[in-house]
Amino acid sequence: MQVTVLGSGTAIPVPARFPAGYLLTFDDTVVMVDCGPGTLRRLATAGVPLERLDGVLLTHYHTDHCADLAALLFALRSPHFAGRRPLRLFGAPGLLRLLQKLTEAWPWLEPRGYELRVTELLPGTFALDGAAVTAVPIRHTAQSLGYRITAGAGSVAFSGDADICDELVELARDTDLFVCDCAMPDGAKIDGHLTPALAAQHAERAAARRLLLTHFYPACDGHDLAAAAAAHYRGEVILAEDLMALPIGAPRFSGAPPADDGAGGHRHR
Repeated sequence: MQVTVLGSGTAIPVPARFPAGYLLTFDDTVVMVDCGPGTLRRLATAGVPLERLDGVLLTHYHTDHCADLAALLFALRSPHFAGRRPLRLFGAPGLLRLLQKLTEAWPWLEPRGYELRVTELLPGTFALDGAAVTAVPIRHTAQSLGYRITAGAGSVAFSGDADICDELVELARDTDLFVCDCAMPDGAKIDGHLTPALAAQHAERAAARRLLLTHFYPACDGHDLAAAAAAHYRGEVILAEDLMALPIGAPRFSGAPPADDGAGGHRHR
C-alpha cells in the first residue's frame, strides 16, 4: 500500500501546495481521499490516468476538499473512458444532494459511458476490494468523516479537517501512518483545525507509528512544525509536500526532494 500526497494545502492559493487530496493504492485498486481543486492535475503528474481511478472517499464537503469532483465527472464523459469500470464515490449523508445540485447546475456531469456508484456512509466499516475501510465522525462539520484503511498488513488513517476530539485517537490507533490536519502553527489555532502540538498529542495517544502533518495554511510558513510536533510525539514526524509518496510499512518515502518550503521542510525522527 502507498499514499501519495496530491495536495497538502488549503483553500488559500499558494504556488507549491494544491488543496487537499491524497492517492491511495493497494493491490490493483486506486482511490483518492478528497479531491480539492487541481488535484486531478496532480493525479496526472503522479502518472495515474483516470481510467485507473476506482473510487473517491470524501472527508467532507468544503470546496477545497471536493471541487474537482465536478471536473472528474465531466472528464469521465469523454468517449475515451467509455466502458471503463464503475467509479465509486463515498461520503457522509449529503453526498447525493451535492451530486444532484452539481448536476442541476451542470447537466453534462451526468454519467455517460460508465457507471457511477454512490454510497452515503454511516459510521462503521465496509469492504473496498481487498481493504477494510472504517469511517469515523470527526469534529469539523456535521458531515465530516475520517477514514482508516487497512489492506494486508498495512494501515493508514486520514483525519480530513479536524479539531480536538477523541475520535481522532480511535481513528489512528496503531496505524502505520496517520495523515493529520495541521492547519496553523501553535499559538495561532483556529476553530475546526489542529496545530502541530495538538496533532502530535492525538498521534501519541493513538500510538500511530508515523505522523504526516498536512493542510498547511500560509501562516505556517517560517515555523518549525516538525519540531513542535516532536515535542509531543515519539514516532516519526513528516511534513507533507505535494507529490510526496510514502509506502505504508516502509521506513522511507520517495517523491519531492527535501526543500525548505517555509513550513519547516522535511523532518524525521
